[in-house]
Amino acid sequence: MVIGVGNPFRRDDGIGPAVAAAIERQHLPGVRVVFSDGEPSGLIEAWSGAGLAVIVDALHGGPVGRAPCPGRIHRVTPAGLDAQPGPAGASAGSGAGSSHGLGLPDAFRLGRALGREPRRVVIIAVEAADVRPGPGLSAAVTAALPEAVAAVAAELLRAGSGGER
Repeated sequence: MVIGVGNPFRRDDGIGPAVAAAIERQHLPGVRVVFSDGEPSGLIEAWSGAGLAVIVDALHGGPVGRAPCPGRIHRVTPAGLDAQPGPAGASAGSGAGSSHGLGLPDAFRLGRALGREPRRVVIIAVEAADVRPGPGLSAAVTAALPEAVAAVAAELLRAGSGGER
């Protein structure tokens, strides 16, 4: 499954839904696409029982020790969220800026505690330039959209071919 996290009315925070919509238009067999505002209970409901959940979200700022680079794409696992702060959905204690009240790390912890987590999760995070109110992605994030879609498609292909688990 693919979960596009974000708010398309907060500029680059809409990258998750934009990538999810592009994947949905491909009508890939066996792939379910979900759009989410990042609220943990909604995420848990969406991914429960999934073999693979590919989550796409904006990254507000860059990883620790690296200057922000709008449009740069990162592949992160849930374990990497705590080790490398920054995804848009990261909780307040992680040092990341967020437009989500609670974040992906909170959803993963809650899902684990409830026994409702996917077997495998990959997060494709795209560094944002502008998350102010308003529609439309910035030029840098728009330019990264095809690469982000390709990264998600590669994860789905890898899972479908029995690759990395």
